[in-house]
Amino acid sequence: MKYSTIIVSTLILTSVITSCKKEGCTDPSATNYDKKAKKDNGYCEYAADHKEILKAIGTNVVVATYNDLANNTSSLYDAVNDFIANPSAAKLDNCRNLWKFSRSSWECSEGFLFGPVATEEIDPRIDTWPVDYNAMETLLSGSTDFTVDANIDALDDALKGFHPIEYILWGANGTKTYSDFTLREKEYLKALAKNVKKLTSDLVQGWNVNASGSFYTSFTAPGPGNTFYPTTKSVFEELVNGIAGICDEVANGKISEPFTQHNPSLEESPYSQNSIKDFTDNIRSVENIYMGKYTSDGQGLENLVRAHNLSLDNTIKTKISNAITKIQAITDPFGTAITSQATLVQNAINAINDLKSTLEGDLLLLVQQYVTD
Repeated sequence: MKYSTIIVSTLILTSVITSCKKEGCTDPSATNYDKKAKKDNGYCEYAADHKEILKAIGTNVVVATYNDLANNTSSLYDAVNDFIANPSAAKLDNCRNLWKFSRSSWECSEGFLFGPVATEEIDPRIDTWPVDYNAMETLLSGSTDFTVDANIDALDDALKGFHPIEYILWGANGTKTYSDFTLREKEYLKALAKNVKKLTSDLVQGWNVNASGSFYTSFTAPGPGNTFYPTTKSVFEELVNGIAGICDEVANGKISEPFTQHNPSLEESPYSQNSIKDFTDNIRSVENIYMGKYTSDGQGLENLVRAHNLSLDNTIKTKISNAITKIQAITDPFGTAITSQATLVQNAINAINDLKSTLEGDLLLLVQQYVTD
């Protein structure tokens, strides 16, 4: 079929007009509504509901992480009992794997070290390092009754929690076999696993969504009369300070101290060689709070930022990703890498500190500017 010149010209003109329609957000209720836009581009942004963000973070990140942590430490305790009852290489490996699962959940919670984990001093009781293994050996050679819970509670923080468990499971050189365990080590291991199980269960109860007076209520319902958070702004500031704080601890404590002092004995998880995973999970905790996700996705700090500053949102996400990438670029065990991969270690420190600066600077300023209730 042959089209006439008039018809062809009309089609071309129509196509040009259609293709030249201005795209943008066409929803008047959106914060980036463009009244000149004729075609919606699918990128409308909406004002953030501050308290809905807090509820989402409280439920999808904090409570979900603590539930996972408690389930993993409960499984670890059961596995320890199973190993003690009938030791084998396979059962020892199971204990070690469950320690790592529990450890990951804990490290993913360190972006929000406020609430019961701080007020009840659960953090130091569960995660003090380095292990004083000489004091541990003295304890093991003594007569302390490990079956009495109060005796474990009374121990110095460096003698309980994740790292003494790690030391017993792997041994000082990471080469311990299932037949190397003494009776006293088994008794101590069981008591430590029981204590960690209890402490993580306490965290779940402290953030119980349905319990009146739980910290979850304080976190999600700020206002007059709230002992912890008299304003919504104070909760958002707590969140930002929490994620900036763990960046500071990872960069300038966990990584920098062993590195600058050339002292591998200051490493966080040396016996299991799990330190790089620890550092990564700590930055994941920053990402989880910012994105509002753990096992499921929801609203996070990004929803507040995107409502006001898309460029900052992109910057924060890029810096989180870069920090994780730089940590994972360290391929040697961390205690070795502080010497063998010094440049890579310094790169990780720099990337994490770069993220920290943006969080405690630009992000905190945005929160203080836009969260006024």
